[in-house]
Amino acid sequence: MNAIKQTRKVVRYRGDVQGVGFRANAIHQGRGLNIKGFVRNEPDGDVLLDVQGPTNDLKELLRRIGSSMERKINEILIDEREPLPDREKFSIRY
Repeated sequence: MNAIKQTRKVVRYRGDVQGVGFRANAIHQGRGLNIKGFVRNEPDGDVLLDVQGPTNDLKELLRRIGSSMERKINEILIDEREPLPDREKFSIRY
């Protein structure tokens, strides 16, 4: 049986994204998806999402976050990276 290809994306959300429940919302939107990684506030006011999993699950997570927080997001920067082997869950980092 073939393993499902893992994809990793590092996404930077810019706009009014801190202090509005963005991180908790991202965790909520990830429920039911096979994803691992983290979301955290950055010192410059952005929110960074570093997540990996099957491509379709990542697309769905980004769609859900974008839809639920669209009024707060001014810009989204997405970078694809190599998956990391030591990821265990999707959580908020402080």
